[in-house]
Amino acid sequence: MKKSQRMHTVNTLAERKEQEQAKRFAKSQKHFDHQQKKYTELKQYYREYADASQNQTSQNLDIHRLQETRQFMSKLAKAVAQQAEAVERAEANVVTERQHWLDSRCRAMSLEKLTDRYREQEAKQLNTEEQRQADDLSSQRFVWSARQSTDMA
Repeated sequence: MKKSQRMHTVNTLAERKEQEQAKRFAKSQKHFDHQQKKYTELKQYYREYADASQNQTSQNLDIHRLQETRQFMSKLAKAVAQQAEAVERAEANVVTERQHWLDSRCRAMSLEKLTDRYREQEAKQLNTEEQRQADDLSSQRFVWSARQSTDMA
């Protein structure tokens, strides 16, 4: 079996791995986008709630309601901070998955180039062999025609 034919299976596996890595990269990107959207929404909600509570504070709220508002704002601030961390983790995961995909893509392309070189070598060898056979046939014809002309003379 020719090297290029043996490489077909290797190339198929490398391409499959590249496709799997591309899917993982896309999934991590989608997860990052989702986390980023949640973070933006939480920050927006925090700002809106802070503005609304600021307006209510100027209207002389009772102490109990003010404490509840501050506790809720504190919990909301923690949620925003936690979501910011989730965004950072998701972004780091995107970077990692992207690198894995690029590595597998590079490997698949390298293997394909190697297979192409094998094909070129095989074609060159085939051409050399065909040329050698043509030369041998030509020399045999020359010898045969030389014998024919000496036999007739």
